Amino acid sequence: MDSRQDFYKTIYEYYYEVVNGKVPTALLDEMCDRITDYYFEQYTRFREQYPKSVKRYSTFQIKDLNHPQTFEIIINYFKETTGTSYDNHSMIALGWTLEKLKEFEKWRQDFYNIS
Repeated sequence: MDSRQDFYKTIYEYYYEVVNGKVPTALLDEMCDRITDYYFEQYTRFREQYPKSVKRYSTFQIKDLNHPQTFEIIINYFKETTGTSYDNHSMIALGWTLEKLKEFEKWRQDFYNIS
């Protein structure tokens, strides 16, 4: 399995291109660090849980970033670090409009209320 640093590098390079300098480097670094922690732990667990899929969970795949959990990590990170301007940073990192961000937040809240 690739190292945590390899995961981080792949994730950082992806979001570095997406934000195109519109998010401060320190915030981008920490956001990518949180995403890396999540996916590295998931891949490690999935490799053990699904032995026939070891190859699938050996190298991080960018397509996995298109997941509600990733969106939530990003939004929560910016809420914690930037407060009221979380929406601007989140929209940049996710490539969303404010309307799409608010729709996702409502959908996620409804999801948690069901559980």
